Amino acid sequence: MIKLYIDGGTRGSRICLVDKNTNETFVKKRGGKLTNNELEYLALEYALQYIANKYSDDYITIYSDSQLVVNQISGKWRITTEHLLPLWKKCNKKMTEKIRLVWVSRKQNLAGHVLEKP
Repeated sequence: MIKLYIDGGTRGSRICLVDKNTNETFVKKRGGKLTNNELEYLALEYALQYIANKYSDDYITIYSDSQLVVNQISGKWRITTEHLLPLWKKCNKKMTEKIRLVWVSRKQNLAGHVLEKP
C-alpha cells in the first residue's frame, strides 16, 4: 500500500506532498491570496495528479489533517463555500476506487511537519 501525506498552509502559501514509499518530499509555492481550505484542496489535487503519473495501478492512501477536505470528498459534509466547489469537482473527478483519503491529526501528518518549517 502506497502512503502519501498532504497539507496546505497559508504561511508562505505552500502545499506539500510526502511520499512514504520513496521518502520524497515535494513543496510547491502557490501564488495569490488563497485560504487554508483552498490550499488543502490544491494539495489534494497535486497528489491526485502525482498518483496518475506515478502510481496509477496501485492502491493508495492519502493522509490529510483537513477534516473539511476529507469529509467533503467522502460525501459526509456538503460544500457550503461556493469558491471551493470547482476545487472539489476537480478532485472528486480524479478520485478512483483505488484511492482512499483518510483524516489524521496534525501531529501525525508528515506533510504538515514539513510546512511548519520556515
